[in-house]
Amino acid sequence: MSSRLVIVSRIIPGAEGRVAQIFAESDATELPGLTGVRHRSLYCLHDLCVHLMETEDVGADALATARNHPLYRQVNERLSAHTSPYLPTWRSPRDAIANCFYRWDGADVPAPRAAS
Repeated sequence: MSSRLVIVSRIIPGAEGRVAQIFAESDATELPGLTGVRHRSLYCLHDLCVHLMETEDVGADALATARNHPLYRQVNERLSAHTSPYLPTWRSPRDAIANCFYRWDGADVPAPRAAS
């Protein structure tokens, strides 16, 4: 089973290329496999950064281990020069995940029948 996560943060305008490079370098390592990430898209609107991830479900133990992995820590440290939490009350990555309140998938709708 897979899931989608949307992470919201602030980005320094003009830093999109650097942030993309940091993720591209990270995605070329074993880190996506450790965290179950199979798709990543980054979006920017002014100083708002939206990070969409599609992940395979991995166990909580695997995620905790990945968060303590040196590569994970390095990515977060490098990103901190270009991004910051959306909310000043942010305490953990969980605080940056947007809640999905509506979802629609075209695959759930039956295809129309052809006219005879």
